[in-house]
Amino acid sequence: MKKRIAALLLAVLLLPAGMHAEEVTEETITEEEVLPAESGPLLTEDEENGIWRYESPELRIEITRYNETVKIKKKNYQRIYCVAEIWASEASPLGFVMTEGKIPGRKQVSPELLTDKYQPVFAMSDDMYGLRLRKLDDGRYKYDYHGTVIRYGEILARKTRNSAKKRQWPNLDTMAVFGDGSVKTFVCDAHTPEEYLEMGAVHVMAFGPWLLSGGEINPDVLDPNYYPYNEPRAAIGMVEPYHYVAIAAQGRPDGKYAGVHLDWMAEKMKEMGCTEALNLDGGATVTMFFNGKVILTGQVKTVKKQTVPDLRSQGSLIVFGLPESAPAAEK
Repeated sequence: MKKRIAALLLAVLLLPAGMHAEEVTEETITEEEVLPAESGPLLTEDEENGIWRYESPELRIEITRYNETVKIKKKNYQRIYCVAEIWASEASPLGFVMTEGKIPGRKQVSPELLTDKYQPVFAMSDDMYGLRLRKLDDGRYKYDYHGTVIRYGEILARKTRNSAKKRQWPNLDTMAVFGDGSVKTFVCDAHTPEEYLEMGAVHVMAFGPWLLSGGEINPDVLDPNYYPYNEPRAAIGMVEPYHYVAIAAQGRPDGKYAGVHLDWMAEKMKEMGCTEALNLDGGATVTMFFNGKVILTGQVKTVKKQTVPDLRSQGSLIVFGLPESAPAAEK
């Protein structure tokens, strides 16, 4: 176990310049927090210092929480965010869990209910497509555009925006997840759902904008006039097939927490080595779980003088490390 702790400390020391994890010492990592290999997968949960790790033959996850002080218009704010680096595999790929119903994921529930039911090692908020598929009392959809959405080879939504016109938020750019563990981002109407399936896509998320494609940052997000504000945000990207990066940033209440710009998210993804990345639903939707526990939310609230997560209802989550007992139809 001492070798495991030493490797963790070395990883923290080698963080990129300008980025710092909260202080970790050998004394802060107890026998209960790091389980020996013979008892099963390596599991580290160090909430106080912002370090979470999981390692098995099929899946490795390393999460670090950062807390930085940033100055905006002469006022100091806290920028709190988690970076998860994930090495998945064919045996434990990127997946999703969804609420049940005629259209999986349309019903909105506390995301804790989804993690309690399916027990993934890691989970985070996704493109929130289910909300766009909700109907009003007269049977019409609440939202005019739903995006191209596919889960486990099933087409759930197809009505997307015209990329040649000025698009409202979300612009519904997509990320396709393929069977070989690779992902690729596209402008919203680049392909029909049928074309994505012919290309070998297993899942397609729709939110946007795309942040990285072919290693290049989307020029739109570098435009200072393109949604020029800080928000709680979440994104997922790929370094190479089965090697992913997920980032979630807190941003509310906005009088205390800085949130991030889209350009910050794109540049952070590129700094982590990603070649493809997509911006996911932000605001109160932003949620990241590890081993069934909430480790970061986009916004928090005060209850009885204590700061607690402020969870928004959701219909689906990105997950890694689903147990074999999870129902195949809803993975």
